[in-house]
Amino acid sequence: MKTKILITVFSLFLFASCSDVLDISPDGTQTLDEIFSDESTTGGYLSSCYQSFPGFSYRYVGLENLPTAISDDAWSIGRNGANSASLYLGAVTTVGNNNKLGYMKGMFGNNVSAWKYFYLRIRRINVFLSRIDTAAVPSETERAQWTAEARVLRAFYYTELINRYGSVYLLTEPTEVGFDETTLELSTYKEVADFIISECREAMKSDELPWRPELSTDFRRMNKSIAAALKSRVALFMASPLFADGQNYWEEAEAICKESLDELLAHDFELYTTVRNTSVFGDNAYQEYSTSTRDYSSSPVDKETILATNNVGTNWNYQGLPINNAVSAGMAPTQELVDAYPMTNGKYILDLAKPYNDAKHLSPNFASGSGYDETNPYVDRDPRFYATVYYNGSTALNQQNKQITIETFRTGNSSIMGSNTKRTQTGYYPRRHYHPLQRRGRNVAVSWRYMRLAEIYLNYAECAIENNHLTEALAAIKPIRDRVGMPNLDEVEGVTIDQDNLRLMYRNERRIEMAYEETRYYDVRRWTAPGDDMDVIRYATGMWIEKSVDGTLTHMRFQVGDSYDPETQTWTGEGLEKACYSSKYLLHPHDALEVSRILNSTGVDIQNPGW
Repeated sequence: MKTKILITVFSLFLFASCSDVLDISPDGTQTLDEIFSDESTTGGYLSSCYQSFPGFSYRYVGLENLPTAISDDAWSIGRNGANSASLYLGAVTTVGNNNKLGYMKGMFGNNVSAWKYFYLRIRRINVFLSRIDTAAVPSETERAQWTAEARVLRAFYYTELINRYGSVYLLTEPTEVGFDETTLELSTYKEVADFIISECREAMKSDELPWRPELSTDFRRMNKSIAAALKSRVALFMASPLFADGQNYWEEAEAICKESLDELLAHDFELYTTVRNTSVFGDNAYQEYSTSTRDYSSSPVDKETILATNNVGTNWNYQGLPINNAVSAGMAPTQELVDAYPMTNGKYILDLAKPYNDAKHLSPNFASGSGYDETNPYVDRDPRFYATVYYNGSTALNQQNKQITIETFRTGNSSIMGSNTKRTQTGYYPRRHYHPLQRRGRNVAVSWRYMRLAEIYLNYAECAIENNHLTEALAAIKPIRDRVGMPNLDEVEGVTIDQDNLRLMYRNERRIEMAYEETRYYDVRRWTAPGDDMDVIRYATGMWIEKSVDGTLTHMRFQVGDSYDPETQTWTGEGLEKACYSSKYLLHPHDALEVSRILNSTGVDIQNPGW
């Protein structure tokens, strides 16, 4: 008689009834014994663990990148009721699709929460790992590679879970029907991080697990570089205020981040520094890299990318510039992000310790001697600014393939127009992943990088700063600054390098280097102590520009949501805020039904604070 191992479904409900058990293949025709007795279906089962792998980037509802939209880097037009609209208003509950964070509509499916999505796949990986030692496989090489790959994939899913929810259930074995769930205990971030780091280290010992994909069909398969990046990311997060539980893990985190960086550098990973198409990108390697596709070979041109999740080129018909008749302006950069870019001499335009004199950011606290000109604010800025932001006076191709100057002043071709979804709400348009030759009707493929070497440099630098190892931190930041021709932080005239100042400069550097990559969303949260509000994201400002008859431009900062009357030269309105600045948004809420079910079963309330 065939043996069946009945596996309870870890899904929306942590443990479901026998009617929901998974003891058959994805197509519902075979038992687990049958699946793992055939080498092709053994491999197919592993492939099913990647099912609907998150695309991140612009895969959320409304084709917006939700984490960026609800950070302080952007203000989303929130077209068609996108998730950001509800988060801005605070109209979020813990019930079903109204749980805009837990469900992130479009990312995991319209009715699937992150909790459900990741645990479904973790459960499947646990089954796979419990069977692989005796399963039929094409060769022992595949057995070793698949085992290591599955361990890294499970570590990836757990990383995504703890970064969203904090404490989670750490399950590493299949749970049979009848499992006593009252024995379950939530594991802390640190406990799960330790498991992730250990799993990645063990997987990396496998000679059969490659360092990078050499075929485009393997773009999302786990490998050693992803394992190294996961170690670095969770080590940094576990030492950060939100997750450290009052403990000091910075020394441990620094060692792990250094380990990961050294491993990647030793295996031919390096920053993308050489421009291939100088006629389009000049000497801006950062921009070319941001708007290129990852290539696959044993020695690729792109040696910086660790994980690229999908192609985002087709989205620009929907999010882009008015001169291209895009359906939506998308996620407009805020004035706060624009202010973060230093001058080419390396000097900051605002005092990093106190960038604004008021809570609503309408009174900038300018740093002296930077060379910044309020009447000509977009000149001589860090090259990453020009790769990230479309501003008044920049150029882009229109639908007729003609270079058009973008005019964001009140009467211009790309001006602010109230609630018009085709127009910016801040006076800026996103440029980060917009290829210069792309326009509506001519899409250029662009790879979304979810993990890249620059992050690993920065992770190590942050840990070094927190341990007051400033020389090591500066050395880690230098390659990133060198790529864009910026002086390193200790090479800027008049800068004092101590731990406090370097921490401020580092955080600013991380912000501009990783803009529009979802990083800022998680950084603001992990830098915030439990129970504290995220005041930095509460208000967003933009730049209103008036053009006089003689062509003179007048630049005025304003709070998003306010209106300007040119006749009276006055502002009206109370402005808007992002209600998701409050402390409860530090962690994602669990679904109300799941919370209620577990509370009734175990007496434990798993809901995160504030929800």
